[in-house]
Parts: sequence; C-alpha cells; structure tokens
Amino acid sequence: MDATLREEIKALKETVDRNHDSTQLALEDWKRIKTLGVGISGIIALAGLTAGATITWASDGAVAWLRYWLKIN
Repeated sequence: MDATLREEIKALKETVDRNHDSTQLALEDWKRIKTLGVGISGIIALAGLTAGATITWASDGAVAWLRYWLKIN
C-alpha cells in the first residue's frame, strides 16, 4: 500500500514538474508583454502631456500676438 502511494506521488510530482516547465515559458512571455505595454502606455502619456503643454504655450503666444495685431491692451 505504501509503495503504491509513493509511486503515485512520484508520478504526480513528475507530471507537475513537466507541466510547470511547459507553462513557465508562456508566463515569462506574458510578463514581458505586460512590461512592454506599461512602457508604451507611459510613452503615450508623456507625449500627451508634452502636446498639451505645447498647445498651452502656443495659445498664450497666439493670444499675445492677436492682441498686438489688433492693438488691444
């Protein structure tokens, strides 16, 4: 009885190890994809902030130029 249980446990451990090895590669790929996605999201957010700041700066300049052109104080 004990020998049978030991053999079953050994077979289960081998199966778990084999499955772990096969899924470990997929998990590493998903982690890499997630990291890449976070990086791309950060770049897009930074680009949006830069564009917003540039538009704000340009609009202030445009208002000043328009007031000068229309001679409004």
